[in-house]
Amino acid sequence: MLLINQLVGMATIQDLGRYGYGHLGVAQCGAIDRQALLLANKLLNNLDDCAAIEFTASLTVTFNQDCWFTITGAPFIANIAQRNIWHGWRNRARKGETLTIMGPKQGRFGYLAVEAGFRVDSVMASASTDINSGFGGLNGRLLQAGDQIGINPSNTNISKPVGAVIRQNNRKLRALPGPELQHFTPQSRQAFWQQHWQVSDQSNRMGYRLSGETLQTHNLIEMRSHGVMPGVVQIPPTGEPIVLMADAQATGGYPRIATVIEADLWKLAQCQPSDHVQFEHVSPAQADEANQEWQRYFYRLQRAMNHHG
Repeated sequence: MLLINQLVGMATIQDLGRYGYGHLGVAQCGAIDRQALLLANKLLNNLDDCAAIEFTASLTVTFNQDCWFTITGAPFIANIAQRNIWHGWRNRARKGETLTIMGPKQGRFGYLAVEAGFRVDSVMASASTDINSGFGGLNGRLLQAGDQIGINPSNTNISKPVGAVIRQNNRKLRALPGPELQHFTPQSRQAFWQQHWQVSDQSNRMGYRLSGETLQTHNLIEMRSHGVMPGVVQIPPTGEPIVLMADAQATGGYPRIATVIEADLWKLAQCQPSDHVQFEHVSPAQADEANQEWQRYFYRLQRAMNHHG
């Protein structure tokens, strides 16, 4: 059991998301930084889809049992008593110890994962919290001080700490051209790829709004509602992009100028308001290669962990 003593900002239970229910209007949800959740679970020898706590600011928790845990995502300062806890490493907590997490130093979302994952009810094959619909996670809501979250029983084979190389965020978002790209004027198409967009403070888990040059279509497009997913870049009538994120609705009606590839969506997720990002045009083959880069990264991590125990 884990007790949340204090928290600032937003914290929810998330796994890799809810798939196969888009036709019912159910959002994917899940970790907004999927690679950070995957890393946390791999460091603990968990299944990839184990539920963790996603948080945005300071968090204090007490472990009511001995437990291995890790903190990934944005770099936070963390300690147990006077012991510093390294970011991106698995660590041991003893029953009764209190973990204090402060920050972030940079970035936006952190992940606290425990060996075997948190024990919460599954809804539509996922433990992720859908805040907008009010289900999943812990009673479909944000976590709050006083919450107690169960931890799945573990058959531990972890014997010592191990860590991972921390990735760097260059804020370049590789993207595939969208189905309505050609509806935009040549000047707008050029501006979309070339300019540095500023992340708006209106950004959240549903979508990140970007500020910059207004993009224009050749003429007013009347579009039917269509299926959308995280990564799709929509251009509403204001002419400034909205990049759909984990909690995005399942359908949309704005023209889609591009889609950020899955391998890079974490970079945008970890941007703070006023950070700048730039889109980079890639081919489907380059998108596949980028996903394979992540698979190789996790494969190398697994081999290193197997070697070190």
